Amino acid sequence: MKLSSIQTSSGETRTTVLLQSDGRELLIDINRAYTRLLRERRDHGRAQALADALASRDMLELIEGGDDSLRAIREALDYAMEEIRTDADQAVWIKAQLAYDLADVRWLPPVPRPGKIISVGANYRVHLEEFKPEEDTSAKGSVGRGLASAKTPPAFGKMPSGLTGHESSIAYPRWTNQLDYEAELGIVIGKRSKNLTKDNWNDAVFGYMNVNDVSMRETQFEEMARGTLMLGKNADGACPSGPYVVTKDEVGNPQDLRIQCWVNGEKRQDDSTIKMIFDIPAILMHYSQMTLFPGDVFTTGSPGGVGIVHRPPEPYLLKVGDTIEIEIEGLGRLRNTVVADTV
Repeated sequence: MKLSSIQTSSGETRTTVLLQSDGRELLIDINRAYTRLLRERRDHGRAQALADALASRDMLELIEGGDDSLRAIREALDYAMEEIRTDADQAVWIKAQLAYDLADVRWLPPVPRPGKIISVGANYRVHLEEFKPEEDTSAKGSVGRGLASAKTPPAFGKMPSGLTGHESSIAYPRWTNQLDYEAELGIVIGKRSKNLTKDNWNDAVFGYMNVNDVSMRETQFEEMARGTLMLGKNADGACPSGPYVVTKDEVGNPQDLRIQCWVNGEKRQDDSTIKMIFDIPAILMHYSQMTLFPGDVFTTGSPGGVGIVHRPPEPYLLKVGDTIEIEIEGLGRLRNTVVADTV
């Protein structure tokens, strides 16, 4: 199932599931649809209270609800598919705010408030080799040499405050001249987990989503040469994600997904998650040495083709007005536009 967090035209924050049937695409309000199902099909006396418990309007609460919430979401989606057969049915559901047209909502990050975002870096061989660490004596080359020798998944933290959603703007920070894109597969944790193993790592996963690890390169490389990394990855809006978090049952094998990125319609990245240096089990096993919580997010590294590796890089780095689109097989397409920072 494809789940999203949205803001409606009236300013409400809601959780939705995507309905795709008979050429229709609608966002079904999970809480309202499940409430109506309980009232009309089951004559439940406390329909709203039960819906609030199992089909929350808050994505983090939905994730924490585990299998019970997933069943409620599936029931709400199946109910909507049975009820929406015609354009007239669709109009009734939209008027009652049981459903929303995709063009009429503001997309929020699918998981708006993760406790932590752990971002694995240099996790595709081609991307790592692009940095040409043996030839480059700059801070960038020093960083490349260090990453090439990593024995465990190297990672840094991206702040939840940097999250933004599909179709949102990325403000070009005034303190950088090297704004760059990185298409990445995001993992959303589904339950409290620690010390995961090869046998149970998948139990910890709720789903997957597109992520753009926006980077401010000159700051990133200067920081990493000193053994730190903060501002270079954490400008406001530097972590677009979405449009959906797709439940793991629908994704299938996450280690064999095509990952692509376009800038202004020009394809810049095109690879497969099968090419990761450290695969998803290795990442989760290593970092679950600290407790992982529902809603925590991992990003798993970017393939080759980022802007900074070109010589010269300037024509390929992001500029005000650029549109970046990221699509990972089965996860939809994330689109954002760069705007001038006005603050």
